[in-house]
Amino acid sequence: MAIEARAIKAEQFYTVEQFEQMPEFSGGFELIDGKVIAKPMTTIQHGRIARRIINSYYDFDRDEKIGEVVAGDVNVRLANDYAPAPDISFWKAENRPKDGAGAAPRPDLAIEIWSDSDLNTKKKREEARAKLARYFDAGVLLVWAINPDNQTVEIHRPDQTTPEVLDINAELSGENVIPGFKFAINKLFE
Repeated sequence: MAIEARAIKAEQFYTVEQFEQMPEFSGGFELIDGKVIAKPMTTIQHGRIARRIINSYYDFDRDEKIGEVVAGDVNVRLANDYAPAPDISFWKAENRPKDGAGAAPRPDLAIEIWSDSDLNTKKKREEARAKLARYFDAGVLLVWAINPDNQTVEIHRPDQTTPEVLDINAELSGENVIPGFKFAINKLFE
């Protein structure tokens, strides 16, 4: 069986509509400022953290009456040239995406699980922070940035210039996005 490879022109810029028609849209790629970028492979720790959050949410709202949480390679449309794939996305029930082939609408909560590759250089750290800012530009209500290396979670809100940093002894709250949802941070890193 032959695998078809596509050459993506590094200097070419794409719209979300063009990206949705590409084989790369099927997973593992993001559209960042018009450029198709491969999303780095995740680690087992990354996958476990995502699973723990999702399982906890489903234990909390098994019937998905409050909303829907999705992990992984779901691209979300934040602008005409910007469709990242948050590590976990949550939509309130009234904003739940419809089934379809295109990028999902912006989530209400975006969760990023940072890896060494996200933070290992000043440029990468700046890119990771810029991505968080773009979520708020698109109307995302809450962002959690999980750092497994130092076992902290940054809580980003649109009205704050500096994130709230929670350590392993604290508890995450769904705030007004997922009312009543709580999650002990130490459980992320068990």
